[in-house]
Amino acid sequence: MGSARRLHYDSRVTRRRLLRLATAAAAVPLLGPLPSVRAHAAAFRDLRFRALRQGSPIGEHRVTFRPDGNRLTVETRVDIAVKLLFITAFRFKHEAKEIWQSDRLVSVTSRTNDNGTLLEVSGNAVADGFRIIGDDGPVLISGRLLTSNTLWDARIVRENRLIDVQHGGEVGLVTKQLEDERVDTPQGPVRASRHHMITPYYAGSVFHDSDGRWVKGVLELKGERVEYALAT
Repeated sequence: MGSARRLHYDSRVTRRRLLRLATAAAAVPLLGPLPSVRAHAAAFRDLRFRALRQGSPIGEHRVTFRPDGNRLTVETRVDIAVKLLFITAFRFKHEAKEIWQSDRLVSVTSRTNDNGTLLEVSGNAVADGFRIIGDDGPVLISGRLLTSNTLWDARIVRENRLIDVQHGGEVGLVTKQLEDERVDTPQGPVRASRHHMITPYYAGSVFHDSDGRWVKGVLELKGERVEYALAT
């Protein structure tokens, strides 16, 4: 997802409090190893979302899965452009490649154009964790975390830390479960769980169906409400 900075929350949970919680969450140790990412993702088809602003298309978000034995390659491509009076007011483009082996991220590369700010990240698993390099240099973090791109994995809503594949390093995550909603998909309407999510760099709502498939997203991007509508 893109670098959405703000999100409208339930009035009982303020944005300032959530940001404090997100920062604190980064210091909480992860409890136990994650189940196999490849096994969890095996049931998922490739995903393509249309990004909509006020009902009009402004781009897309794609996720493709390529299993190979006990390894899984996941590629994420996001391309969003908000135009006002035929002028591009905002552009966000992100491409990332993650390779997972069983329950562990073994490598990642990404390139991001955040409205003219260019970011590059790379990382590899090492004996004592995961070494990731961003603008602030190399950082050694836990190798048992999901990444900021793994919105396709329903378990992300139970995590409190993520590997940040857009900026490098590690970020805290806070989620809040809301009421289930009916979501229209190309295969017909489904009942989906909804969770608000916030990190220091993006925020929004993510929807998963009863099989754990990502079926919808809603985020605020530079003050604009952007909806992800599943296209395939």
